[in-house]
Amino acid sequence: MAVGWALPGAAAAEQASQPTSVAAGGIDVGTFHSCALLPSRSARCWGYGADGALGYANRDTIGDDETPSAAGPVDLGAGRTSTALSAGAVHSCARLDDGAVRCWGFGGDGRLGYANTKAIGDDEAPGSVGPVDLGVGRTATAISAGQAHSCAVLDDGMVRCWGFGFGGRLGYGATVSVGDDESPGSAGPVKLGIGRTATAVTAGGAHTCALLDDGTVRCWGLGANGQLGYGSTASVGDDETPDTAGPVRLGAGRTAVAITAGAFHTCALLDNGAVRCWGFGGEGRLGYANTDSIGDDETADAPGTVDLGVGRTAVAISAGDDHTCAVLDDGTVRCWGFGGGGRLGYGNNDAVGDDETPGSAGPVDLGAGRTAVAISAGSESTCARLDNGSVRCWGNAANGLLGSCSAMAIGDDETPGSAAVVDLAGPGIGCPAAPSPPADVPSGALPAAPSGTAGPTTPRPSRGGAPALAPDRIIIALAAQTRRLDAWRACLRGVSGKAAEDRRQARRLPAARRVGALRRLSQRAGRLRRVCLRRYGRTPGRVTTLAARTTGRHTITLTFHAPGTAYSRPPAARSYVVKQARQPLRSARDFERADALCEGRCAFRVTRTGEEITLKITDLRRRTTYYYAIAARDNVSGRPGRRSTTVEAKTL
Repeated sequence: MAVGWALPGAAAAEQASQPTSVAAGGIDVGTFHSCALLPSRSARCWGYGADGALGYANRDTIGDDETPSAAGPVDLGAGRTSTALSAGAVHSCARLDDGAVRCWGFGGDGRLGYANTKAIGDDEAPGSVGPVDLGVGRTATAISAGQAHSCAVLDDGMVRCWGFGFGGRLGYGATVSVGDDESPGSAGPVKLGIGRTATAVTAGGAHTCALLDDGTVRCWGLGANGQLGYGSTASVGDDETPDTAGPVRLGAGRTAVAITAGAFHTCALLDNGAVRCWGFGGEGRLGYANTDSIGDDETADAPGTVDLGVGRTAVAISAGDDHTCAVLDDGTVRCWGFGGGGRLGYGNNDAVGDDETPGSAGPVDLGAGRTAVAISAGSESTCARLDNGSVRCWGNAANGLLGSCSAMAIGDDETPGSAAVVDLAGPGIGCPAAPSPPADVPSGALPAAPSGTAGPTTPRPSRGGAPALAPDRIIIALAAQTRRLDAWRACLRGVSGKAAEDRRQARRLPAARRVGALRRLSQRAGRLRRVCLRRYGRTPGRVTTLAARTTGRHTITLTFHAPGTAYSRPPAARSYVVKQARQPLRSARDFERADALCEGRCAFRVTRTGEEITLKITDLRRRTTYYYAIAARDNVSGRPGRRSTTVEAKTL
């Protein structure tokens, strides 16, 4: 049933939304999670719950096998509601009805603003920790959470930023972090220019931009790809303040009404409804029918404006990691850039904007008769607030990112309009039952795992582990794992390809700069590979019921039950780290130093969680005590889970 929602008013010009829209600030998509406001001004968050990023006093993922409505509202404090939300990489921030700011999730580098680096929301509610200190008597009018930092516009028009300071993204003429051992209020305001104040702020991957009271734009932080728009790759804010850089050139006589920062690019909505983008141009994310970067050796106004279609203008704009989306004046949506996982919403994985204009792609299908009032582009997904107040999301669905009760992407081979809207305010009864597979699927159709590599392996029916799953559930789980494996490999290929291209560019630099550039690129590639691991890796469940028994003068046999490759969820983990020592394995260090059997990867033919696995270990010394502990590995990424308890046995 369609429900008309009357949404609260919002902070002017909040990131990712039309400045004057009643839905502004009501929805935001981050790297691994999304948040949205309800008409009651309560907040719902869904997706990957690591470090409490969703704010539910746990680390659970929401939206993969339950609807976001099932989680209930985020606790923002007694009697408090929210007027704006922003989702970063692994943290979130909200502006409350009294102008206070609450942040939760991963606290590294002080990005939450509580003068420490502790996570919030993993075992306590965000409302329990009090508001962020913005300065004596100060409140916020807008909030934005970036990759590793946060920024707010205050009631006096000043900007405060806190979190990771690398590259000058905080704008204080330094690269030190703020908020890790001091409050954001103690840092003072970011210098925007004499007499200038801000109406909006947007925190991106490693840079920040502000929309000022005169319609000009200031950007600061890492400038490596031209994302600051000043015709240079130099950073701003690391050893100078943003006011020294002057305004970004938007075109003769043009000003901005909204600004949005992605991972490595920036877009502005101009006063005439045109869109201008600058920064890294890979996959067409700037929308100029090429992959050229803009702003690195030319100013932001050099290429003209983005072609949105004949006679069309934009009313909202949002830049994600690798793509960009806009709401047009007729309520339709255009998306462009990297299309992997269906994040553009055109029923395929094709890029748009690399050799064609966004206008040529046509509108995203939002459903019969539906239009959009707000849009947010994240790392691998996109969400839109529709004209009836509902929310529709598309793109990568891993970790509940779409809130669709599924890990199946939307928009890659179907349009968003063909899928259900996100259940934010329903009864919260959970997801519909998974459909049964076709009747003609043979029992032998399940993929086989590699054979065991350390003695005979004998999976048996569950005897004390997790209950065995029906074959249809196993098929569904295996299909989801296959999609995750494909996405993991594609992510690593993308990192390798980008790293190779960057190295080619770096080798053209003068010798004095080349070594440092190559070192930084190597570090960046490592960080991006870790991002792939966070997105597509899972932590397997802990091996339980491990037992060791002596079966001969030179043999010991281990038995245990297979955990899930993603916590307790199917399919079963197939690869294990089996450690053997002649002294007790009391600590993680002991486990790391112990001898690894099967060269660190003992593989078994299992698919069902809870199956009993038997491993026979041979060629042992007589009358010797051996100690064993096991950790499961993720089937896709190889990430190990928690080690088991230690068991022992003595040969005859």
